[in-house]
Amino acid sequence: MTQTLDIERELCGHAAVGEAAVTVDGDRVVAFVVPAGGGLSLRELRAELGTEPDEFVVLTALPLAEDGQPDWAELSRSRKDLTRRRMPYTAPRTDTERYLAALWEDLIGVEDIGADDDFFTLGGHSLLAVRIRMRLQRDHGVTVAPEALFENSVLSEQAAVVDRTREA
Repeated sequence: MTQTLDIERELCGHAAVGEAAVTVDGDRVVAFVVPAGGGLSLRELRAELGTEPDEFVVLTALPLAEDGQPDWAELSRSRKDLTRRRMPYTAPRTDTERYLAALWEDLIGVEDIGADDDFFTLGGHSLLAVRIRMRLQRDHGVTVAPEALFENSVLSEQAAVVDRTREA
């Protein structure tokens, strides 16, 4: 509980975040955030917060229960809907993109992953990123730096990193 409150406090202190609520769902820390009005970069938030939380859900407003606290049932429903909202589908174009799309599908459990989809938006997290790294090493003999997977979370970006690493 203390961990979620610390993350929530840190999020609420960020200039781009208007409101935040953080919870634990199984082994995942999930942050619900409402932008403060300007642009909100999840990539920047993730970089500043490190590996926590595992998942961000961006909302236009934080649903509240009658007691003024976050409505966790409504947040859970919103999470199921919003975490699956994706960019318009662009089919993977290269062999590496197709390999990564199949790997993500296997690890995250989401089908029809496209070149513009984001690993973390689809429900990926740091432990799954480690598994991607291990499978790339095992299947292709490519060792990708962990931070490269975090900094390049869009499928086409990760594929480009893998291709550059393979060529180096």
